[in-house]
Amino acid sequence: MMGTLTRRGIARYVSGELGFSVRESQKLVDMLLGEICLALKGGAAVKIVKFGIFRPVEKSARMGMSPVDGKPIEIPPRKAAAFRPSRILKAVVNGEQREEILPDRRGQQADRS
Repeated sequence: MMGTLTRRGIARYVSGELGFSVRESQKLVDMLLGEICLALKGGAAVKIVKFGIFRPVEKSARMGMSPVDGKPIEIPPRKAAAFRPSRILKAVVNGEQREEILPDRRGQQADRS
């Protein structure tokens, strides 16, 4: 099993590929993720071609059980983000397609830290 790809790992990859400092790359990654969050918070979907769509969703109120005493409790409505992967991403994950959505990394592993 592979490790978890983190913000820092993405920044290191961007730094190595584009020649930016790790600090500049971290700022770039943070800006990108911040824009995605702002769009979702504002109710907009975020479509990344060949990757997938992030959509804000409304979760309705529901009944649940208290983990402390097992009594029924009402879980209030809330907003959440949902992700729907593209057909291409699904195929890549399942090994059915070469990683065309990603730059050619010539078999290298992503820096996972």
